[in-house]
Amino acid sequence: MIFGFVFLASVLTWGVIRTLAGLRVSEDDEYRGVDVSECGLEAYPEFTGNR
Repeated sequence: MIFGFVFLASVLTWGVIRTLAGLRVSEDDEYRGVDVSECGLEAYPEFTGNR
């Protein structure tokens, strides 16, 4: 019973999030890094190198 409720609530919640906001960032933001597109700077510049 609890499993069914949690499963149904999760599916509905993910469906609403997917419809309203989307589950992924754009392909360009993925390539550049979400920290750059969201905050304007790299979180760990010593590990990223030059892209």
